[in-house]
Amino acid sequence: MQVVSLSEVNCEELEEIFQQEIRCWRDELFWDHHPAVALIKKHMSSRSLSGFAVKAETGVFSGYSYYVINKPVAYIGNIYVRSEDATVEIYAKLLSEILHSLRSKEKVRRIESQIFAFNCDLAPLFHQHGFTATKRYFLSLSLDDFTEGGKTLIRTSGYRVLRWERRFFFPAAEVIYDAYRGSPDHELCHDYQSRQGCIRLLRNLVENPGCGSFTSATSYIASDTARRVCAVLVSSKIGPATGMVAQISVRKDCQRKGLGSLLLRTYFRKAKKSGLKRVSLSVSEENQGALQL
Repeated sequence: MQVVSLSEVNCEELEEIFQQEIRCWRDELFWDHHPAVALIKKHMSSRSLSGFAVKAETGVFSGYSYYVINKPVAYIGNIYVRSEDATVEIYAKLLSEILHSLRSKEKVRRIESQIFAFNCDLAPLFHQHGFTATKRYFLSLSLDDFTEGGKTLIRTSGYRVLRWERRFFFPAAEVIYDAYRGSPDHELCHDYQSRQGCIRLLRNLVENPGCGSFTSATSYIASDTARRVCAVLVSSKIGPATGMVAQISVRKDCQRKGLGSLLLRTYFRKAKKSGLKRVSLSVSEENQGALQL
């Protein structure tokens, strides 16, 4: 087994791996991973993507990994080994190479990763390197099962739901920042820990394909009588018939008033009307309030 830099690998040499990974995202998550792979290929072709690939003695590649740096944080974007070669040893080798490279960067103070482990439990490997791992659930709902019924336990009178507009961007980022202060997920992501970070997070959601294609027509804010933005739901499209709640946040002083449920019901209704068959979101096990919602 040989580990080589991605800068020495042609996209064509990883094509079989990319296609298998695309199938995993489609079959298990109903997620069209083509746009993400296209972006990876683009940066590989320009030799601007940092990472590694594993090559067998036969010369066939088994897997790859990559990372990006936004000082002081480095993000491990992906680690994937094709299923026929998916051993703990190969995954461990790729992770070790990534971490060795990142730990040599003086200005990197934190390393994060959100990885879907399709064919290997990666949490123990990260634990061995001192990472704190948070278990997250990937939840899905068939919109055929969604109806307008159900009780609103807490009144939402005095609030109104508005469809996303660009003018809501900075107030929405402030809502996200406020919602994560002191929450179980505060330490999960460096961006959650500052206003500037939440602006960067929201910009990534609406401009980049990492969480699907941003859908303004089914993204919403809730405002109060003073026209203050109190809650936000950012949605995207991750497959031909699948939508995703990329972000839902409610200001702390507006929580427990039913706004989260109101935004979700509004989204489900509009998503169903637009022709989507299912919607999804991810949530941390530790965040029991969000998990219950």
